[in-house]
Amino acid sequence: MAGIFGLFDYTKEGPGVYPDDPPKGAFGTFFSVLGRKFWKIVTINLMYVVFSLPVFLIAFFGASFVIQAFVPGMTPQVLADIFKDAGIILQEDITFLDFANLQFLQMYVLVAVTLVGLGLAIIGPVHAGVVYLLRNYAREEHAFVWMDFKDHARNNLRQSLATSAISFLLTLLFVINYSFYNTNMVLNSPLISVFLQTLIVVFFVIWCMMQLYLYPMMVTFKLTVKQLLRNSLMFAILRLPLNIGILLLSVLILFAIPGVLLLLGYGISVLAAMLWYLFFALAFNLFMTTFFAYRGLDKHMIQRIKAAEAPEQAEQAVEEDWEDDEDEAEEETEKEAGEAAEPGLSRSPYGSR
Repeated sequence: MAGIFGLFDYTKEGPGVYPDDPPKGAFGTFFSVLGRKFWKIVTINLMYVVFSLPVFLIAFFGASFVIQAFVPGMTPQVLADIFKDAGIILQEDITFLDFANLQFLQMYVLVAVTLVGLGLAIIGPVHAGVVYLLRNYAREEHAFVWMDFKDHARNNLRQSLATSAISFLLTLLFVINYSFYNTNMVLNSPLISVFLQTLIVVFFVIWCMMQLYLYPMMVTFKLTVKQLLRNSLMFAILRLPLNIGILLLSVLILFAIPGVLLLLGYGISVLAAMLWYLFFALAFNLFMTTFFAYRGLDKHMIQRIKAAEAPEQAEQAVEEDWEDDEDEAEEETEKEAGEAAEPGLSRSPYGSR
């Protein structure tokens, strides 16, 4: 295996896609590419975790604020009392408060990784570079992991920093507003407060669905930040049923599966959750979202662009054919003229001396 997991292998990667292969459909293609690129995805996941460590730390410390927004007043002591009242039996050397602190720590990790995995708290250039690699895999093209990651993280530096800052600030705004309406009644009416909370959740879900398209679009087209956000909103609404399904799968991958493993509390299950995050979950989730997002981009943008360019290309091809025909005619005329003069000089009208 060249380099570290093929990280510095600059030769063409793995088996290619053959034109004679029959089409497999979306899900068949997805699992086919996943099988071929599995170890590359593992490498990308590890690389993503390493380069995103600063934002993981920020999300970890911000997780307590998120938990308080959705479950006001929840503290380790309150949770310990709940466990005690529920009659949970612990080992002799573990107190209910220690157990509650452990559950809070695990919840912070789950929330932090979910925020990063959904694209809400990220380092923009790192995310853009990784999405470029996975976008290439999604359309069954090869990519050099380190070279392409570095180049496209740099090429999308400004836009990705801007969009990641917007994502972080809007996510923070959603959490603050939800926390406010969750702990305060508006006009002394709980119904209005619930309505506003529901509205915030709906907007937040739409914002999460916009993240599915934002970075695949960024690394595929030359668009402004405003155009990226507008198009992402259109795709979030246009493909709403599919987007909801993909978002639920993302929550399953990033939160539910590792949450169950951590909740089991066994050493092997906790280790499995750590390995799940370190080597697979983030890149697999990004590959899944990028794969289905790119199919939407291809159908509604790329194919329409090609269709619009087709008449112009055809007209240009006709013009080039006419020019080629004219050039050939001129060459033929010159050739015939040369052949007619080849036998010798024409005789002088004045005769010979």
